[in-house]
Amino acid sequence: MSREEVFTYAKMSYDNGLTVGTSGNVSMKKGNVMYITPSALPYNEMVADDILQVDIETGEILDGTRKASSETPMHRYIYLKNPEINAIVHTHSTYATIFACAHMPIPPVHYTIADIGKSVPVAPYAKYGTEALAEHVVNTLQGSNGVLLANHGVVAVGENMGDAYRRAEVIEEVAHLAYGSHTLGSVNPLTNAQLDDARQSFKTYTSN
Repeated sequence: MSREEVFTYAKMSYDNGLTVGTSGNVSMKKGNVMYITPSALPYNEMVADDILQVDIETGEILDGTRKASSETPMHRYIYLKNPEINAIVHTHSTYATIFACAHMPIPPVHYTIADIGKSVPVAPYAKYGTEALAEHVVNTLQGSNGVLLANHGVVAVGENMGDAYRRAEVIEEVAHLAYGSHTLGSVNPLTNAQLDDARQSFKTYTSN
């Protein structure tokens, strides 16, 4: 089931434009095992059996014939340092990555960002696949459910796969709105009190 769930959300990220080609990666934690998308395999060619099982402690591939994602060290480090996180969605979604390349946090121009934090902060640049990048992401994630990776992309996290994916979508949507606000020359962020109020409302929100 875990393999299929990671595959499903990886395909969703591709189908909904959060990733292109082979960019980004998706993982989920089950105990001491991480299920993660493979390296250099286009999403439209991927099948559930391509998802790898990796030992979170050692980084050893436990099951799978593909090469593990180049960002496996980042995913492992996030899980090791944040036990409450069980899923990670890493994308290169366009508007959020524009902010990442500009080294600009995404401002809280829309209340949905409250599910991420007061803004979407930017982790310092480090080469992809390195321990330095993993450390920057973990340090920047403090108090946030998503971060921008300078000159790179986006990481969204959650207690489950659905939460992490939803937050990746929210980050891209708010980035698009913030970009438009900058273009119009009028950026009006919400206050901390307004964001706190929105976050409290999320706790009781239903689809009814």
